Amino acid sequence: MPPKKTNNRSRVLETCRHLMNTEGAQSIGTTRLCEELKISPGNLYYHFKNKEEIVRALFEELAAEFRVAFGEELPDVLSPKVFADFYVKTLDVAYDYRFFFSGLLHLLRQDSLLNTAYLELQDWALEGLAGVAAQAAREGHLRVPNSQKRYRAIAVNTWLIWSNWVRYLEISKSGDAISRKDMLLGIEQIFDVLSGHLEPAYESAVRRHLKYAK
Repeated sequence: MPPKKTNNRSRVLETCRHLMNTEGAQSIGTTRLCEELKISPGNLYYHFKNKEEIVRALFEELAAEFRVAFGEELPDVLSPKVFADFYVKTLDVAYDYRFFFSGLLHLLRQDSLLNTAYLELQDWALEGLAGVAAQAAREGHLRVPNSQKRYRAIAVNTWLIWSNWVRYLEISKSGDAISRKDMLLGIEQIFDVLSGHLEPAYESAVRRHLKYAK
């Protein structure tokens, strides 16, 4: 993936993201990063005081991209394509920042500010996912009781798969590199969980759009 920006701060972030995605968040420290960038520690510390600040900045990027991918507001009509895109676009964000989900517990325990920011994003995502479930039910695509508790349960199950899929792949692939195609299998898993509740014709249409996304 090409660098998103060309300034020095963004170069640090992009290089760190690439290294952590490749080698794992716990394996990369500021010394390794300086070596890769061919800069002095002083140049790095001009932008970031420590590794935690770098990870925090990367999470800010992740959160911003996730919100754009998900959408700040629900669409007027939840078409099969729109429904599929919710998952495709957000799983792409997870893939681009897969180091974060791979080392999630360790990173959150290391940094209370990061932990707070993550919980804020999680709460926002769960509210949004519950809203998607409620709209799908109103439009007749989802067959579940009209219950906020039920919509919340669907949201939590979806989030659990979404946020843990990277770690599942790492364990299953035994060290082999994770591809975008591997990530998209997580969407199929989500829809396997939802399939008992989705109207068959709607589910088939959604899965057709998922095939095009690959």
